[in-house]
Amino acid sequence: MADYEMAERPSLLEEDLSCPVCRDIYKEPVLLSCTHSFCQACLERSWEQKGVRECPVCRKRCDAEQPIPNRALRNTCESFQKEKGNWAPSGFEVLCGLHRRELQLYCIKDEEPVCIECVTLHCGHELSPLDRGVPGCKDELNIKIKILEDKLELYKRIKRKYNDTSEHIKVQAQQTEAQIKEEFAKLHQFLDEEQEGRIADLKSEEEKKKQIMKDRIANVTRDIATLSELIQSVKREMGADDLTFLQKFQSLKRRAQWLADDPQNVPGMLINVAGHLGSLRYKIWEKMESCVSYFPVIMDPNTASPWVSLSPDLNSVKDNGGRQSLPDNIERFDPCVFVLGSQGFTTGRVRWDVYVGDNPKWILGVCKESIVRKRRFTVTTTAGVWTIGLSKGIYSALSTPRTPLTLQKKPEKIRVKLNMDKGEVSFFDSSDGSHICTFTEKFSERVFPLFGPGLHSTPMSIDPAKVIIRAVQCQHILQTICRNFLAIIPIMAMVMKIYL
Repeated sequence: MADYEMAERPSLLEEDLSCPVCRDIYKEPVLLSCTHSFCQACLERSWEQKGVRECPVCRKRCDAEQPIPNRALRNTCESFQKEKGNWAPSGFEVLCGLHRRELQLYCIKDEEPVCIECVTLHCGHELSPLDRGVPGCKDELNIKIKILEDKLELYKRIKRKYNDTSEHIKVQAQQTEAQIKEEFAKLHQFLDEEQEGRIADLKSEEEKKKQIMKDRIANVTRDIATLSELIQSVKREMGADDLTFLQKFQSLKRRAQWLADDPQNVPGMLINVAGHLGSLRYKIWEKMESCVSYFPVIMDPNTASPWVSLSPDLNSVKDNGGRQSLPDNIERFDPCVFVLGSQGFTTGRVRWDVYVGDNPKWILGVCKESIVRKRRFTVTTTAGVWTIGLSKGIYSALSTPRTPLTLQKKPEKIRVKLNMDKGEVSFFDSSDGSHICTFTEKFSERVFPLFGPGLHSTPMSIDPAKVIIRAVQCQHILQTICRNFLAIIPIMAMVMKIYL
């Protein structure tokens, strides 16, 4: 009995949302200046019955006052009514929150169940029995669930790709670190050998000059001993009696002469320190040219098709013999068999020589940065590719349409010259410098070297460029210009003075 009374007793929220006059939930509540709210109909009825315009709660006169609608309270009451009507304990019937009637219909437009009295509030809306509205709602939700499930599968695939990419990054880092160490090991070996060679030269010079000095010291030592013995001998003879001394004088005078040449200092006896240390770093750097290679263009493995593999130094590409398991990053060509250079160009000039050998099919040139990567495309200038190629024994400039090329001989190496300032891409036979063709274009974006080796075992490789060290020459030229300019200034001043 007590539980029933508690269930029937209104909640505190319901009491706060109840009109002081009718003791029911507010309907169209209005607010007076004294901050008390009432149902609009209850307030008007109270004023008519009493004949006085005063607050039914605090009795404050409000003759000249016009009650204002309390929209916030009205919205709160409607929300409370809906929640109260949509929720009920197990075993209780769910009723309309506004009319306390059984929910029998479903509004297709507003997508909510309604009672009979709610029909007027849904004028012009399509209404159906509850059991007929359920299948349509379930069908709609099933469609959304299918979309979400597809999205879930997509996210799972992306996660797997991310995991694969993460593993590939780890492998890339390990391989790159190993190759960096290998390259530095070669440099260390060169420097160690160079150091050992230069120290050996220093030691050899040291031993040679020390031996010379040793020989000279030995000679001087012998001469000193001979001179000392001669001096002592002459002195002893000089100590004889006068007659004996005078009798031997001529002989002593001849013996007291030293006819050998005196020891002389000769140039170049010290270690040639300047020769060993002078511009040592520069000389080593200059000598390193023989053991290092410079490639004006190198290939970017992150753009390489899964069907090809690159050499460790990234200057050669060939058929891998099968598809590799590589991340499907946005830079990579797939399915087209291409690889880009690692550096793009917007200004300046650059050239590189590419060995194509006897490959029966290849493509070589440049392309724009936004070239299609994830689908097949026709390699033409209209697609943003400026290349030449060999296919079925025919050399062609891959323009729109293709232009057959007549070559005097089959080139093994192709030279590509890119002049961004003039907007030109030219191709030459590297062996004799004969011109093959030139594309002229106003490049509107960054341009990258493009390599299409085809699926062949013979690699397409970039030749190293010749390294010329010009630092000393440039410095000498600059100094010469400065000296000449300083020499010209007095002459110019004199000429100006004459004319003035």
